[in-house]
Amino acid sequence: MRVGLQVYTVRKHLKEDPRKTLEQVVNSGYKYIEFANHNAEKDTGIGFGYSLEEMQKIVKDLGITVVGAHVMTTQQQAEHDIYSDLDYFKKIVDFYVGLGAKFISNPQEFFPDLDTLKRRCEVYNKLGELCKENGLRYLYHNHWNEYQLMEGETIFDHLMANTDPEYIGIELDAYWAFRGLINPVEMIHQYGNRIGVLHEKDFPLDMVDELNSWKVVDRTKLVDHAAFASTIKPSHFTEVGNGIIKIQDVIDAGNEYNIPYILVEQDHSRLDEIDSINVSMTNFKKMRGLEWD
Repeated sequence: MRVGLQVYTVRKHLKEDPRKTLEQVVNSGYKYIEFANHNAEKDTGIGFGYSLEEMQKIVKDLGITVVGAHVMTTQQQAEHDIYSDLDYFKKIVDFYVGLGAKFISNPQEFFPDLDTLKRRCEVYNKLGELCKENGLRYLYHNHWNEYQLMEGETIFDHLMANTDPEYIGIELDAYWAFRGLINPVEMIHQYGNRIGVLHEKDFPLDMVDELNSWKVVDRTKLVDHAAFASTIKPSHFTEVGNGIIKIQDVIDAGNEYNIPYILVEQDHSRLDEIDSINVSMTNFKKMRGLEWD
């Protein structure tokens, strides 16, 4: 398993100077990169206006391996549903194929009822089929809200039951599973080879009383973006290896299924973004079962 970075972690620096920030990321030891385009209705690339040719040059110059990308719209309910517009989504696929990526991921969605969820699963299957035809794999990235109950089952179980494993994989975020009181190691064993990528951050010991998201939100009531946001504070995050998640257990389980990447995705930090990724890298280098090449 190789360590990489979801660049949402360094989004403030990226906004100021994308190329310089990517240089700093590589200098920190991260050469396996997942991009985060949250402006995909206007930009079919990495979200900062670079053409494919410009990004190919940057990637080559810096020695970056592009793992994949988060692709979503600026607003949760954007007027243009890029996921349902296959012709438009194909442009995104072409961009990341051109960068040598392996995955495209859906970062997050909210589902008001089971019928809506099932309709979205039909869309995901079409996107996954399109990705597979072009040599990519489409992944769904979890947060804690997918572990709320919908008609007696979790949303996540509904997602997995109503999507085709041939087309839809998982980007398992161990931290967010933990926040939903789900053991990420058990998740790895449950879904095994359906998991394409692991995401990791950590939860600080001094905030443990606020770990349980269900203390704030009723698990049986459907969660929208506002309810989700109400459970999150910047102080709920710390660097990999500095908190209470048993990350070595996550790595060991992931290696049983040959999951190729574990990516740092630090939503918030008490440190500067570059200092933060340096701490996570230092701590990862103390762990077993990781490849460094």
